[in-house]
Amino acid sequence: METYKLKKQLTDEQAAALKGKYLREKHYDTLITGDADGYDTNGRLLFKFRKNAIPMETLKLGVDSFKDSIELTESRGIASGSSHKRVRKDGSISNTTVGNKVESGSVGFMDSAAMVRYCRKTAFTKNYFDKFKSGVPFVKFIDDKYKELCPNHYAKQKAIADGTNKNYVIDDTSFTTITVNKNFRTAVHKDAGDFPDGFGNLIAYREGDWKGGYFCLPQYKVAIDLQNTDMLFVDVHQWHGNTEFINTEEDWLRISFVLYYREYMYKCKQPAEELFQVKMSQTGFLKL
Repeated sequence: METYKLKKQLTDEQAAALKGKYLREKHYDTLITGDADGYDTNGRLLFKFRKNAIPMETLKLGVDSFKDSIELTESRGIASGSSHKRVRKDGSISNTTVGNKVESGSVGFMDSAAMVRYCRKTAFTKNYFDKFKSGVPFVKFIDDKYKELCPNHYAKQKAIADGTNKNYVIDDTSFTTITVNKNFRTAVHKDAGDFPDGFGNLIAYREGDWKGGYFCLPQYKVAIDLQNTDMLFVDVHQWHGNTEFINTEEDWLRISFVLYYREYMYKCKQPAEELFQVKMSQTGFLKL
């Protein structure tokens, strides 16, 4: 296994200027293809990458269980490229800012937000609960590896998950939510809305003889080649994105999974109480 001590190659301002842009080969000097740990010059962990860390049958279980969550959406914000104002059906311009349309879905649970002001199952989890439950062993396997390889980050995340209403945690893991992406080249962004002291857990399933799509941390000029059965634990609060998918054929496929704890899920109440508050708010008797 290799250990990398990585120095920032871009200033914070230069890295931030890449926000919403797509990365290319010039944005990395080091391509990691084997087991590796990466730290910054202060000794802070940036990533842990392990080859062949998840059995193929477990990976395929995740794909088969969660692939139906994927839909065409413009809700992925800056990760899908430069954002723009939504165009209404009548041709007028809305004040709502959206991203480019991509294929992505959510599995598990969501917390209260401006548009939907209560904690809830994602649409997939509600409508395909049997498929959701069938994928739990996949989630638990990743959770175990997270605990093994990143014990400090895991302990903090598991502690807040253990203090969260169990109706909004995926089984007895440290995760509430999974983002599932299909053939989605993310633009440069930092993850938001997840537990700030946790790490991103990234797994990808690939079909076809194509290249590229590397996970890249441009500020450190490093990229990681994530193949089938590999696992990447990474600080997704750093600027990151994917390089170009190269030599793709008509039937090429990349499904990626990002498992995390949503930042404010600990505030969620019992489902009946959440529903009561929504109904009271709708009648004007209670403000959330």
